[in-house]
Amino acid sequence: MNGSAASKTLCIEGWRGINHSIGMVNQNQILEWLKLPGWQLYHRDAPYFLPHWSRSSLSAGFSAEEQALIDAVPPPPEGQLLDGCYRIASPIRLGRPGSARRTGTFVVTEVGDLAFEPEPLDTDLLTQGDDFVVTPSHWARERLVERGFKAEAIRVVPHGYKTDVFQPLSPAERLEARQRVGIAAHEIVLCNVGVSTWNKGVELAVLGYVQLRSEGFPVRLILKDHKGLYGLGVERVMGELMQREPLLQRADIQAGILVISSSLNLHQLRSLYGLADAYVSPYRAEGFNLPVLEAMGCGTWVIVTGGGATDDFVPPALGHRLASRPGRLANAPAGQGRFMAPEVEDLVQALRTVAEGRVPRGPEQEAARQALAERYNWGRVTAELAALF
Repeated sequence: MNGSAASKTLCIEGWRGINHSIGMVNQNQILEWLKLPGWQLYHRDAPYFLPHWSRSSLSAGFSAEEQALIDAVPPPPEGQLLDGCYRIASPIRLGRPGSARRTGTFVVTEVGDLAFEPEPLDTDLLTQGDDFVVTPSHWARERLVERGFKAEAIRVVPHGYKTDVFQPLSPAERLEARQRVGIAAHEIVLCNVGVSTWNKGVELAVLGYVQLRSEGFPVRLILKDHKGLYGLGVERVMGELMQREPLLQRADIQAGILVISSSLNLHQLRSLYGLADAYVSPYRAEGFNLPVLEAMGCGTWVIVTGGGATDDFVPPALGHRLASRPGRLANAPAGQGRFMAPEVEDLVQALRTVAEGRVPRGPEQEAARQALAERYNWGRVTAELAALF
């Protein structure tokens, strides 16, 4: 990043230093934006969404060198009219009047709900003149249009992933990663790193695991929850499931579940994806679902809900899209909007395919993984974002 008369000036208003998904997207984009020629980058830190969030407890997990580069981006000079402003935080706020010639606002939704400040906010205020909204999937775009956003002012720019980190483990690395968490070579590992909210469908992954374990398959389930971010662990999900699924009360089935609540750095996440035989995400609604992309980068087979956000980027060679149908609001918790209902029988069958060792692994899968890295690396998608300004 070289400041010069020819440079475009941009201020990002977002989160740094924490591992919330929006903060991770922002920080990865900063690292790549710094490499783009012709830009002078500034950053204004937005308030964290919850008061207990902190760098010490929710570290973003970058290397010290990368975090130093991110943190070194300075605030904009007071009173200077910038070429662009990009807001990427929650709740969604209006920018400072007259601070930039063009403003882009990151807006993502899973089921259609959004947080604004102040509330309510006229969505047209985000797309006045040349201002626009960025969202990461066509699913999210459709929900925004339903909420009243101008379709012509919405730009779909996908998330990317760190292709220098999320790569397949070598056989030796995989064996070592499994040994660290007490998993035998013959065991089949399913994993999920989603928040324990209804729309993520974590309980469906648990129920699928229970079915296979009860049939005698040597399956294990690893759940990485987000207790540090939201105070939502999987204990509540397990407690509710035990009331309706007696098999979950069996000691041998409980013994196969490993819950991780602590923050993981990027290389630890890679190990988690890489030691697993499948990443399982039978979600009902997602704005994008970045862990699915990272898992595929590690060569891990993914099982995802068909008809949702992951349709944008999960190819048949790298995963299974679960049969699904539009969800009925009568079957959803209060306050839920549009969602998909994945077919549980298809989920169980997909998991059985994994447990029986019938997941395809060969040149076609490796070619698809390399194509994924070419399309969804952070450098490429950040360049797409920069082109909007």
